[in-house]
Amino acid sequence: MLAAIDRAFREAGFHHRVVGVEVVQELNETLAMLLDRELLSESLYAEYAGSMQFAPPPGMGEVRSLVVVATPSPPVKVLFHLGTGPVEAIIPPTYISSAVRARCQELLSGILGPAGFSAARVPVPAKLLAVRTGLAEYGRNNIAYVIGLGSFFRLDTFATDADLIPAGEPRGGLSRFIVGGLDPVSGHWSAPRRMGSCSACKACYHACPTGCIPHPWEGVVIDVKRCLTYLDEHEGEWPDWLGPASHDSLVGCMRCQRACPTNKHHFRREARVAEFDQAETALILKNLPAEELPAPLRAKLEQLDLDGYSTVLGRNLLALTRNVNHEGREVILP
Repeated sequence: MLAAIDRAFREAGFHHRVVGVEVVQELNETLAMLLDRELLSESLYAEYAGSMQFAPPPGMGEVRSLVVVATPSPPVKVLFHLGTGPVEAIIPPTYISSAVRARCQELLSGILGPAGFSAARVPVPAKLLAVRTGLAEYGRNNIAYVIGLGSFFRLDTFATDADLIPAGEPRGGLSRFIVGGLDPVSGHWSAPRRMGSCSACKACYHACPTGCIPHPWEGVVIDVKRCLTYLDEHEGEWPDWLGPASHDSLVGCMRCQRACPTNKHHFRREARVAEFDQAETALILKNLPAEELPAPLRAKLEQLDLDGYSTVLGRNLLALTRNVNHEGREVILP
């Protein structure tokens, strides 16, 4: 089965690693270490705990293995029509995700199902798992990078009751990779380290408009609540310190990824994946909850996996118009 999964994901253009479920304890130890050293705030952890705390899928027997998958996720464009003219906005990697998640599920179920096993997506700290297993590496900007994809990918983790670990292989799958490990002094997990190419490069540090990326080499933790992605995804007024020229995407931010030399071979012209007419754009500008939007408009946002951000899209779009002219072309501001 493992060989079949390897072949299916490779043919689909996906990258993956398989580990035993025992890795969950090691991930929890790492999160505990980050909390103890105040590298991860209690409030931030509480906010995202639901996406990081592993829970066995309902109806599945004993979970034996985890499959973490990196799927290509290039940035794309969406066209809006404001009263003042058209505006194109970037959607960064990872946001449009439901179709590729369904494809991963289909591939795994097609291989495991006939053998009497099942697979289901589960919450875990997927980026940490990907780095610990050698699938990805951290950049200085705390974004993960995969060879062949740069940072233009999405991570998802699937649990299965099939034991996919070959005999004699480490079930945690961590000790073979130089990405952290046990601190020989304290006996606790050390913080994951950055990829080597970051050591002499500070491109993302200089490109970040909010100053959330640390300058020192050691560590991979950024000031998340100062990151433009965090601000874009949360309701409320913009902080007074945030400059109007900071915004570059409809939701999230692309500045550090655009500046990163590791990504230089992965940029392609963004494809336009949707267009919203003037009436639809006017509704989006109201920042309404998705359930209050007309069904056709809500369906268009759902296809982009943006319905959960409907209460901030209008605010973000208005902020973004400060950086574009009315022909929809980006204006380079000082």
